[in-house]
Amino acid sequence: MCYTIQQLEERIVKQGQRKQTTPAEIDEALRVFREQIHGKPLFAISGFDHPALPVLVRASELHWEPMHWGLIPHWCKDWPAAHELSNMTLNARAETLFEKPAFKHAALHKRGIMPITGFYEYKHFKGKKYPHFIDWKDEEPRWLACVCEDWMDPQSKQTILSFAIVTTVGNSLMAGIHNNPELDEPRMPVFLEGDSLLTWMSPASTVDQCQALLKPSSDSEMRAHTVRSLRGKNSVGNVPEASQRFEYKELYEPPTLF
Repeated sequence: MCYTIQQLEERIVKQGQRKQTTPAEIDEALRVFREQIHGKPLFAISGFDHPALPVLVRASELHWEPMHWGLIPHWCKDWPAAHELSNMTLNARAETLFEKPAFKHAALHKRGIMPITGFYEYKHFKGKKYPHFIDWKDEEPRWLACVCEDWMDPQSKQTILSFAIVTTVGNSLMAGIHNNPELDEPRMPVFLEGDSLLTWMSPASTVDQCQALLKPSSDSEMRAHTVRSLRGKNSVGNVPEASQRFEYKELYEPPTLF
């Protein structure tokens, strides 16, 4: 599943300065991103830290909202339950998105997209996990499909905005990386482009129209390499080195035959 991402503002800003195939509304949203959103570079950000990240949503018009990663359903009764649930709702499976109680309301009423420049996943090998960084050969950002929710803490009356990343079955590249033995299949985030972006966020879109968009993207333009540890005491943290290539000898050495 996708629990760690990269979001480099500089690259996202550059996309808004180039002629893109994205709809004009999305291009305008990137201009707003460039003018209004100023944060530190996110080289490796974990969903389990529940960071506030910019998500593009539609009310009467497209606008950015800072949302915490880890969706809190609107029906959650108190903060302890909300905190516990948010650790289990970083991702939402596309196949059951419009059925699961935790995600159904968000999927029907508040869909969004978020730009990222890459993401991280783990390969399991001989009892150990090896982190990989995945991005695209053109080094352009991509848009993640998200579902969003507004939850009010009944005690403090504070409203918390939150989101989950929609995932689907992994493509052939991800099949070679995301081999978690506890899962039935490899997974990957859903990426949208072109008119699919506006279809996903339109309140007029039907469940069938939205469901049809939630497919694995081609791996022809994707690439991946191993990186340093992202978790635990040896984690490199949110620094440029997080996504830089780091080779593990045991993954690449041929087996000893004699």
